[in-house]
Amino acid sequence: MIIHLLQIHQINMDEFLWGVIGTGNIAEEFAEDLPLARNAKHRISAVLSREMETAREFAAKYKIPDCFDDLQQFTEHADVNAVYIATPHPMHYEETITCLQRRIPVLCEKPLGINRSQVAEMFNTAKEHNTFLMEAMWTRFLPSIDHLLTLLENQAVGEIRQVHADLSFLAPREEGSRYFDPGLGGGSLLDLGIYPIFLAQLLMGKPTNIQSFMKRSDQGIDENCAMLLHFGKDKYAMLESSLITKTPITASVIGTTGKITLSSRWNEKPPSIIYEKYDGIKCEEPLNWEGRGLQFEVEEVFNCLKERKIYSDKMSPEFSLSLVETMDTIRHQHSIRYPFE
Repeated sequence: MIIHLLQIHQINMDEFLWGVIGTGNIAEEFAEDLPLARNAKHRISAVLSREMETAREFAAKYKIPDCFDDLQQFTEHADVNAVYIATPHPMHYEETITCLQRRIPVLCEKPLGINRSQVAEMFNTAKEHNTFLMEAMWTRFLPSIDHLLTLLENQAVGEIRQVHADLSFLAPREEGSRYFDPGLGGGSLLDLGIYPIFLAQLLMGKPTNIQSFMKRSDQGIDENCAMLLHFGKDKYAMLESSLITKTPITASVIGTTGKITLSSRWNEKPPSIIYEKYDGIKCEEPLNWEGRGLQFEVEEVFNCLKERKIYSDKMSPEFSLSLVETMDTIRHQHSIRYPFE
């Protein structure tokens, strides 16, 4: 039995049932953090994988009652309040659209879609069916980002002038690795570069000009990417993503009176935030919370549904569209096009 969005406010909101599509690492991290969400008792009631054996293994590990290996069967028979989609990028579009058409609220891993056309249709479908959709940019909901935004709102660095952020990962090159496979939406930009772009656009809005450099593989994906985003005449962001090198994985916000740095790994669980004034004052504050932090986006979904919203104000359709538009521009500058586009 499907619990549709229009019915969700009539059920006991003390227990919230999740379906999970995909059984990879991020799905496991979601399952581990789910009990840490504090606004209800959250649990996974159904899991979908391409292979039933994999679904059953995941279900056994996390005590999930129902397993599926077919998307249509899942959307027709899973007893869920919302779905978390944790599959590779190219699958997000079909899975999200199918769930929304069944009026199942969706939290979908980033990137929400491969290009703007997909993302726009996904949000149009959410609107058409009056059903919640949010891109799972979990970093947006972390206490570290909340603290950074509070400091900036209090003019801790004056006016923002620059954002510097990077994210890298020495990706495995074994056969079948999605990171280097165009057919699986490989490349550093969509997988890693989206995080620095997210931070820059969260703090400074939509870029007015975009310049980029990337190293293309023989298969036609970007192995690393350097980006310079302009936000008017005196504001810019220097960003980097890489699958083939190690970078500091820090983020800095530089203003007219000081600088704030999120230590490594800034987009996950940085141990501290460092605040420096140009007059010599320096303060380092520790950061810590339970789990990795995926529970905070879970809480956002629950709160939005409780308030009968179909979008999140913190991770809005306009913001997700702006993110993918920036990545589209960068890919087009280097003729990066996936075979399924």
